[in-house]
Amino acid sequence: MSFFREKHPPFIKVFPPQTAMVLENPSLFQSMENALIGRQRAGIPVRDISQPMPTSLPDFFSNDYLSLATDPRLRRAFLERLDKAEYIMGTTGTRALCGSPSQLIALEERLKLHWDAPAAVVCNSGYDANLAFFRSVPQSTDTVIYDELVHASVIDGLKVSRASHALVPFSHNSLTSLRERILRVLDSNAKILKGEGTLFLSLESAYSMDGDFAPLLDIVAMVEELVPAGSFHIVVDEAHTTGLYGLNGRGFVSMLGLDSRVHTVLHTFGKGCGFFGAVLLTHPLIKMYLANYARPLIYSNSLPHCNMEALHAILDYLSDPIGDQLRTQLQSNAAYFKSALIRALGNVANQTLLVYSQQTHLGIPKGITSPIFPLLTSEAIPLARYLQTLGYEAQPIPYPVVPKGQERIRIIVHAGNLEKDMDDIIEHIVKHQQVVVKRKSEHSFQHLFGSLFNA
Repeated sequence: MSFFREKHPPFIKVFPPQTAMVLENPSLFQSMENALIGRQRAGIPVRDISQPMPTSLPDFFSNDYLSLATDPRLRRAFLERLDKAEYIMGTTGTRALCGSPSQLIALEERLKLHWDAPAAVVCNSGYDANLAFFRSVPQSTDTVIYDELVHASVIDGLKVSRASHALVPFSHNSLTSLRERILRVLDSNAKILKGEGTLFLSLESAYSMDGDFAPLLDIVAMVEELVPAGSFHIVVDEAHTTGLYGLNGRGFVSMLGLDSRVHTVLHTFGKGCGFFGAVLLTHPLIKMYLANYARPLIYSNSLPHCNMEALHAILDYLSDPIGDQLRTQLQSNAAYFKSALIRALGNVANQTLLVYSQQTHLGIPKGITSPIFPLLTSEAIPLARYLQTLGYEAQPIPYPVVPKGQERIRIIVHAGNLEKDMDDIIEHIVKHQQVVVKRKSEHSFQHLFGSLFNA
């Protein structure tokens, strides 16, 4: 019996008899249940979002890198702004129909100045921002090259864009693959060489699945070398670097001095900033175009006033010496965790758990460590369940979500984690790993003994 059937009896009994929709759609519900059962049989966890995750132990799994979501000082600053604000509730309409609230215009102006960008477009989420841009901006004469591990929101937008017929992925972070793809595109799309089309390049500054950084300096230099000036547009998603790096937390593009060479940058506020929403930093004409063609902007209410006040408080915080202290602490914690984890796992004989190697690239300052640590193990689901029983919010990333042999869980270090917290979770991981190693050794011995006996 499957997990889903164990947890939920046959679908028709899950809902009360008076629910007409259930009685009228048995085939639909049967199809959905079969899909969930198939998902579980394939080894993909069937998630029940109605059940809370355990949260009794320190956070090593959310994207709250700077621990801002639980920072009492930021909370006080936010509440003080709310107390003084004229409006704090929703805007109750879209910008297309109701216009832009003056508070939202002021926020976009501040974001524009914070990043020294030509224009800023506030979006309700990073997903909305990527969907808005990639669905509407690339034209029918354009080609889009993208890293194979870019966010799903980029792919979702591209699939329904005018350039959906000309989408070209390149191998993750591979300069060799990217060069080959660019040359192929230039050979097949003559309009780009003539200045009648654009080559878009989509990538991220840091990738959450592998915890690695993009070789941005090398990538930008390659595009500038191969593609005629004015015929390319580079888009960098900084979802996992916003607030963490650069002056006042401006991110990786700014830290590497690429502000004037990257055309559009996405910063999200739902991870390192501990809140919600996003901003696209781009050209004023693209902002105007998005306002008229991007469906997520046209058909969604603009941010509530309380969200705008929160973002002002966060920008204050990131630009304050406290922001510098948190960024420094995050780097210190990431370096400590990396060293302690590798040392601890080195003491486990015949280890079957690997720490994904973090590559270094040109221009990345010495000492920069990603706070994301993928732990590759075929025991991802058992390890996650073990950590959950202890009170951690662990989630497995099994095959076929990732290729076979790359199953994992991710540990994410935060500025607010104490060394004792890090030592504790490492100890738990090692204990589980020791059990795995012992079990595999016993199995191997039994297999060997059986072979000798049968011989």
